[in-house]
Amino acid sequence: MTATLLAGTTARLAAAGLATARQDAELLLARVLGTTRLALRVESRRPVSAAGQAALARLVARRVRQEPLQYLLGEAEFCRLTLAVGPGVFIPRPETEELVERARRVLARPEARSASAVTGAPGPVDGVPSSGPLVVDLCTGSGAVACALATHGPPPLTVWAVERSPAAARWARANVDRLGLAPRVTVLEGDLFAPLAGRELEGRLDLITANPPYLASATLGTLPAEVRDWEPREALDGGPDGAAVIRRILAAAPEWLGAGGTLLVEIQEDQAAWVRARAGADPRYGTVAVHRDFRGAERLLEARRV
Repeated sequence: MTATLLAGTTARLAAAGLATARQDAELLLARVLGTTRLALRVESRRPVSAAGQAALARLVARRVRQEPLQYLLGEAEFCRLTLAVGPGVFIPRPETEELVERARRVLARPEARSASAVTGAPGPVDGVPSSGPLVVDLCTGSGAVACALATHGPPPLTVWAVERSPAAARWARANVDRLGLAPRVTVLEGDLFAPLAGRELEGRLDLITANPPYLASATLGTLPAEVRDWEPREALDGGPDGAAVIRRILAAAPEWLGAGGTLLVEIQEDQAAWVRARAGADPRYGTVAVHRDFRGAERLLEARRV
C-alpha cells in the first residue's frame, strides 16, 4: 500500500541525511504512479504493483546519492512554467525569477520598443519581424529566462537564447518546443555574443539578460553535494573571483544594445559594489542600479545604454 511504501521511503531518505525526505518520497511515488501528492494521502491504501515498487526503488537509490530531485522528476517549476531538466543543465532557481520580473518591467516602459525603430535598421532581423522588442538571453541554460519572457512578456517579443554548452542547449530547445514558443525563441550555441554575429543585431537590442556563472572557483567545493557533484560546473564556475564572465558581458553589451537598451545580469551578492562601480565607470552606460532578490540579497545589476 502507498502508506507503507511512503513510510519506508521516507525513512530511507531521512537516513541519507535529506532534510526534505517526506516531501521527496511523496513526489517520487506520485511520479511513479502518475498521480499527485494529494491523491496519495487520500488513497493511502492504494496498492502498488511490483513494477511500480521497482521503479520507485531505482529513483530512491539515485536520490540517496544526492542526485537533484528535479533531475529524477525530469522537470522544474519556474515562473509558472514547467521546464524539462536533467543531467547536463543547471536547475533554475527561485531568485532568478526576479530577473524575469525586472525584465518585464523594463519591456513595459513606454520607450521600450524595438531598437530598430530608433536606429532605422531596415526590415526584419534574421528573418524575424522586428516590430516588437528584441531580446538576447545569455547563458540561457534550460532556457528558463528566455521561455518565461516569451510567455509572459509583451508580444510580439523575439528572444535569442545563447548557450555555450551543447548539452544545456539541447534542454533549452526541448523547452522551447514543449512550450510552443518557436519561432519567438531561437536557441543558439556558442560563447556569449559570438553566435549573434551576422544577424544584424548590433546596436538594435532592447534588452540583454544573463544569469552567468558567478561563483569563485575555490568556493565550488563548499557547495551542497547535489549541486557540487551533479550540476554542470561550467554553469557555476565564474573563474578565480567569480566575475570573469560578468566582466566580458559588461564590456561587450553596449555594442549590441540600442539607444536606451537595458542590460540585466544576475550576480553574487558580494559582487554588487564592484559590478555597480564597473558599470558606472563605463561612459556607454547611463543609469546603473543593483536590485535585491526576495531574500533581500543584492542580486541583479541593471545598466542602461546611454
